[in-house]
Amino acid sequence: MIARFVVRAKSVTFINNIHMKRHKRYAFWLLAMPLASCFQLVDHRPDTEGPARKFRIPAANVSTPAAVDGVNVKGNVVDGSLSTRWSGEGNPQYITLNLGQPGKIDYIQMGFHTSGSATRTSSFDVAVSGDSLNWTTVLANQRSAPGNTDLQKFDFPDIEGKYLRITGYGNNQSAWNSYTEIEAWGWGPTVEIPADTSTGEPPYQAGTLDVIGDWETGDASQWDGISAGSVADQFAAVTSPVRQGTFAARFTVRPGDKVRKANGTYTSGERAEATLWNYQRETLNDEYYYGWSTLFPEDWTEPKQWGIFMQWHAHTPISPPVAFSARANSVRVEVSTGSIVNAYPTEFEKSYPILTDLHKGQWNDFIVRIKFRPDATGILEVWHKLKSESTFKKVLSLTNIPTLQWTSNLAQLETNYQIPFKKDGVDGYTTGCYVQHGLYRQDTPTVENGGNINVLYQDNWCRGTSFSAVKARFN
Repeated sequence: MIARFVVRAKSVTFINNIHMKRHKRYAFWLLAMPLASCFQLVDHRPDTEGPARKFRIPAANVSTPAAVDGVNVKGNVVDGSLSTRWSGEGNPQYITLNLGQPGKIDYIQMGFHTSGSATRTSSFDVAVSGDSLNWTTVLANQRSAPGNTDLQKFDFPDIEGKYLRITGYGNNQSAWNSYTEIEAWGWGPTVEIPADTSTGEPPYQAGTLDVIGDWETGDASQWDGISAGSVADQFAAVTSPVRQGTFAARFTVRPGDKVRKANGTYTSGERAEATLWNYQRETLNDEYYYGWSTLFPEDWTEPKQWGIFMQWHAHTPISPPVAFSARANSVRVEVSTGSIVNAYPTEFEKSYPILTDLHKGQWNDFIVRIKFRPDATGILEVWHKLKSESTFKKVLSLTNIPTLQWTSNLAQLETNYQIPFKKDGVDGYTTGCYVQHGLYRQDTPTVENGGNINVLYQDNWCRGTSFSAVKARFN
């Protein structure tokens, strides 16, 4: 219980405009009131009004008796990235999260490292405690979904507590427990309050469009080419479905659809992508808004490892600085920016889930703002809506982050694309980006051996100088 004092305005007379002087004595009279009228006892219980929010748990509040496994440390389960993980060997082995203060827990979400296996699953129990000594098991004998590297939700009856413990029993291939994220959702004093409460559209601002790739020519002539194993088989301008105008683009990726380079080697992964290469590239200090629409058919299945349908790629041999990746029924924004001296992970290596539903069979509209910087002054914002909706909702807002890649090792950059840039007092280089738009995924087994064919549709791509200018393309 806590004490709350209530001061009633009608019981107090305020004296204004008195200028007190030093060394002068003043007398005051206090009007006494019944104690019961100004003193109340109230319960210190979590406020459960409104939707559940994620508890803010710093890395210092995560503990485990497991031996450290290299860079796969315990704090990774609360770093907000699905690209990092904690790994602890043992059957059983546990990891504990301290909420900081008691709260009411509604459910948890967990991400699981699968080591690239489509069949690997993890077994675990979930327990909650108020004092870290007495535990209540809220979920027992749980198992992660196979082949799913997104956050998975595990619900249980609301329970008050301060500590959350995941006890792992290894996976179906080994005694290792590997979790990319653990999130506790509920109500309490330590839940996250969104830093940016502006989740809608920004105010109107005039602007212009300077690049359009909306397929209205009925072919790929607005682009600099299609990167595919067989353009005739993997790309087509179609009249149905379309988001706007007369034409949209259909991209098909099958097992073995790799692109052969001029030197006889093949690019990584399987792909069918339109490329904007020869126009003025996104480069240091540029700031643009991008818009496009993507439709995932109703028979869409999860691409292996990743399913990149929009990317800004640097002139480096590693992952793109910014990419949109589709999974079975969700979308992530993958960010690989800042210093790439160690190649992987980059200085800023994060994965942000922005959609938990692909709305298969419907057009998804996206607007993206990027300010291109290799230091902590870049901006990345994403808005989304469905074709049937009139207003965009902001689904990601990242400020003060790098959005370009940087290195002090010139050999990591493609020839003649380096831009000198001093970062944190160290001389080095950054590089601009080029756009690739379509579908790109990891190498996949043949259909006979369990592989799949992915088809999606793209329409209405453009680049502009303001949100308003780009949004007008969706009207």
